Amino acid sequence: MKRRIYSVILAVFPALFAAVSCGPSAYVLGVETSRPSLSGVDLSGKTLSVVYLDDGQSADSLFAACMASSFVASLEDEYFHGDSIVPLFCLDKAEGTDYSSRAEAVDILMDTGADVLFVLDSPVFGTPVITKEESGGVFVAEGAFPFSVSLYVYDSMDKRDTVRHYTGSSVANASAQVSGTESMEGLEFILKNRLEGTAASAGRTSGSKFAPVWRSEEIIFFLYDTEPWYQSYYYVNEYMWKEAMDQWMSLLDTNDLQKKACLEYNLAAACYIQGEYELADEWLRLSASHFDLQYAGSLRQKIAAKLAGND
Repeated sequence: MKRRIYSVILAVFPALFAAVSCGPSAYVLGVETSRPSLSGVDLSGKTLSVVYLDDGQSADSLFAACMASSFVASLEDEYFHGDSIVPLFCLDKAEGTDYSSRAEAVDILMDTGADVLFVLDSPVFGTPVITKEESGGVFVAEGAFPFSVSLYVYDSMDKRDTVRHYTGSSVANASAQVSGTESMEGLEFILKNRLEGTAASAGRTSGSKFAPVWRSEEIIFFLYDTEPWYQSYYYVNEYMWKEAMDQWMSLLDTNDLQKKACLEYNLAAACYIQGEYELADEWLRLSASHFDLQYAGSLRQKIAAKLAGND
């Protein structure tokens, strides 16, 4: 089961809503759930791979490798707690190949085995501005290199089934002590091979565009005054969703339709938090068929929004 990225931010607290002691109580779990990134790509629960294109030019290749490495590190920080999970590949850039095409993206994706493919194109550099100054017999060259980069993203799990294309541009600055005898072409070569810092920064910035957006939500759960239900209450408070769901499942064999509906509702709520929206919808529909629960309408609206792609 794929887990939705979330974190518990509030303590669980009970609020009695039933007028009789044998009825259920409700308690609220405050969570932060992740929404798709500002880029519009939802990476939660998916496997990722990054490929950078090598155009055969040494300076370009160095820049692309540094940028790609930082891009990967940014994704790992956001989605995998900094663990080295996302594989990074280098691919020789083929002249005339359209990397924005779905067919090409699928071919590369099949080789990586991931759900989502990122392809960083080799950088395109503009005309640099290079200066050389001498002070006390020491020559220092400085260069400003305008550049642009394209990024192609293909999400095999996205119903739109298309390649997204992003572009960005900036200026990379570098300086180096030189002998003073170099030609302008020689200075350009030296400085262009000292752009690792800018490349790393560009990679981090690009990766941040795919970071999840966090939103606080309050999710209602139901509780009965018996030991098995209090055990599930503990699991929810510790966000141990497998254990909580196993506990609720073990209690489903009951003739009490209200209690059965509460169990099914809780299962729907747990599925919603973990990003299993279709399964959440199925459990909530089953709950409604057994008993009309208070608060079910709010969860139904949340699930419907996710299924419609409006949230």
